Amino acid sequence: ERLELAFTMVPENEVTGMAAIDPSFQTCDFGFRDVVSMTGDVCFGSLLKYQSALELSELYLMTEKMDAAARYQQIAGRIRSGLPTLFSEESGMLRASTGMSAQPDVWATAYAVYIGALDEPAQTWAALALAKAYMEGTISMEGQIRHVPTNGNFSEATMWEKAGAGMNRYQNGAYWGTPTGWVCFAINLVDTAAAGNLAKEYIEHLRRTDFRSGNPENGGPYECVFPPDGYAQNPVYMTSVTCPLAGLRRIRMNSER
Repeated sequence: ERLELAFTMVPENEVTGMAAIDPSFQTCDFGFRDVVSMTGDVCFGSLLKYQSALELSELYLMTEKMDAAARYQQIAGRIRSGLPTLFSEESGMLRASTGMSAQPDVWATAYAVYIGALDEPAQTWAALALAKAYMEGTISMEGQIRHVPTNGNFSEATMWEKAGAGMNRYQNGAYWGTPTGWVCFAINLVDTAAAGNLAKEYIEHLRRTDFRSGNPENGGPYECVFPPDGYAQNPVYMTSVTCPLAGLRRIRMNSER
């Protein structure tokens, strides 16, 4: 019951079934964008809703509650079928929202591929878009990943249309380790060499900034960084290790099959 209550409390667009943010009740699409203002249907929140619906369906199957299981499968299917229509850009990436801050969303695009939320050809387009952006140097630095490609900034002054952080700081243009595994996983579907290079850059960054190195200036793994000016926030931030590790392990498992 509590899981169902948590699931239903997320505001949604009744027409599309997507997680949505109304301007009159400003919130965020998920925790790693809590200083970013968005409106309309939101992509990452909808991906989490899709994933949650599948997991609830599985729980109901285990308890032999078939009607409830089918209901959550239907919710997940509706989101899955609507993702490309609502969020896909010509580049193949998914945009973050349908309203405010509708920039191309690197994290959502990679995560959609990672959890298998896209049908073909949208999945391959998304993977190719990420690979192209990586090769062009617009989404990563030292193996860390930006929320939006550098050529997708809203303006010269801000990455997102509206954000509570300065340019190239925190969630408004800094580079994060959290999604590196998702991006590697997605790129690996279309370019194994590029995915391997991104993983190597990430590991090299971890080794160079390792808080255990004895260098008092090192605090890695950091939450986010902006290497050009030495900005680094929140030392020993373990999500920057655990999430990439899961993604890299999946790549290895898939390669061994």
